[in-house]
Amino acid sequence: MSRRLKLLTGLSTLALGGVVALAGCGGEGEGAEGEGAQSAHHGEAEGSEGEGEGANAAASVGGEAEGASLVDAAHDKSAYLSALQIVRGHLRAGVELYASGDRNLGPQHMRHPQAEILTTLSPAFAAYGAQNVEPAIDALASAGEAGAPPAEIGALDEAAIVSVNKAAAAADASLKEKLLAVARTLTVAADEYSIAVKDGAIVNLHEYHDAYGFIAVALGDLKVLSGKTDAEKNAIAAVIEQTKIASTAAPTVTPPAEFEPASTIYGAAARIEIAARAL
Repeated sequence: MSRRLKLLTGLSTLALGGVVALAGCGGEGEGAEGEGAQSAHHGEAEGSEGEGEGANAAASVGGEAEGASLVDAAHDKSAYLSALQIVRGHLRAGVELYASGDRNLGPQHMRHPQAEILTTLSPAFAAYGAQNVEPAIDALASAGEAGAPPAEIGALDEAAIVSVNKAAAAADASLKEKLLAVARTLTVAADEYSIAVKDGAIVNLHEYHDAYGFIAVALGDLKVLSGKTDAEKNAIAAVIEQTKIASTAAPTVTPPAEFEPASTIYGAAARIEIAARAL
């Protein structure tokens, strides 16, 4: 399950390629060979070249980088916020599945933040003066595992989300850091999606649920942001547009009839980082 910790790493060579492409094309956002910045306003898949880059990106952010990256959440606010988006993404998928009657995968998703992420965030909670969100998430997961009524699950989910949001607010992040967090979260979503979907077919439903939850939570966070300057307002609008493009790959917790390539999400993540770093 170590791949879930990729949320704390950089956007990989895909984003870097996108930056180079933008510089080389006078800001038109078009790369030469399937770069993430290509055809942003259409949300098109980049073809086999772009998807290949996405696969390489997924591979490049694991392994030896993970240990050091876990520490970064206490010093990198975008990494910290992304981690909390991942936590909420798991909860969103789990609660939606539970409400639909899935008493197996629903509780599993509720439990995953506690099992895979929260223990690594303890130093970050301390660094930002935030309360640990684990008790609220444990209460939700335990209720799901016990088969609690959906109404009880809904109330516990609301309490957990309030707890996570307070922890995020404690970081007092800038708009740039919030947008960079979305780029990180979408990169993790793309990693999960690339495992879930192979050759246009679902092969791992659990990872698809992850991708859906992560993107949905990121999009929800963006919709409540506001900018003080024209540059900030334009950046928010651009990032929302790209996140909506990413969401076409995983529009609902139930997989669609046809699948986009993972490069759709990787490309959106790269373009989001470019927009954020311009602030």
